[in-house]
Amino acid sequence: MTQMKRGFTLIELLVVIAIIAILAAILFPVFAQAKAAANKTQDLSNFKQIATAIVLYANDNDDVSLTSNHDAGVEWFESLYPYVKSNDVFRSPAYTRTAVDHEGESEMPETDYSINGIWTHATPLTNSSAPAEQITVGLRAKLNGEIDYHPWPTHEGGVWDDLATYYDEHHENEDWFLERLEKTPWNNQGSNFSFLDGHAKYFNFDRTVRNTFALPGFHNVDRISYVEEEE
Repeated sequence: MTQMKRGFTLIELLVVIAIIAILAAILFPVFAQAKAAANKTQDLSNFKQIATAIVLYANDNDDVSLTSNHDAGVEWFESLYPYVKSNDVFRSPAYTRTAVDHEGESEMPETDYSINGIWTHATPLTNSSAPAEQITVGLRAKLNGEIDYHPWPTHEGGVWDDLATYYDEHHENEDWFLERLEKTPWNNQGSNFSFLDGHAKYFNFDRTVRNTFALPGFHNVDRISYVEEEE
């Protein structure tokens, strides 16, 4: 006598589907966190390579940092190309790159990292009193096309202890410090940074500004200013 094959009942199928859904709900966030952690590590590696490149550049140029010349179209990162393994170092996995408005035109920024303006004036690296605490590069704000930032009071009458005065009244009152940096790309907590001694580290942004040093903290340990040159 032929024995009939028994298939799955509707209830059994629903139970299997429910189990798969529960496992997916548990595992997908884990996978997302793992991917974010890997991207964060890759981003930190980029910062480390950039920090090392800045030091190597200075070693080859009488201890002075690089120079940007916006009028001539020479940007800071171009001077570092010979010192990095790949130009992709200047692309961050912290966010999806997007075109931004720059001087009235939509364009894709050539780098996702923003250099501290102190180090684009052929500044001697040995001028810093605390190179291990001095930030050289941060993450460019995703929707801001400017690839440098100025951590000092940039308008007439500005004071060091008031971050609200760190803007340039000659450029439509643009904030040249806080608005040019992406401060919390990793789960709204903090960002990676490059430092003058060649290391890179993750920090809560507020800690980089308000620490044992006076404002603006790690961004300008010795309160160097280039206001007179800009005006």
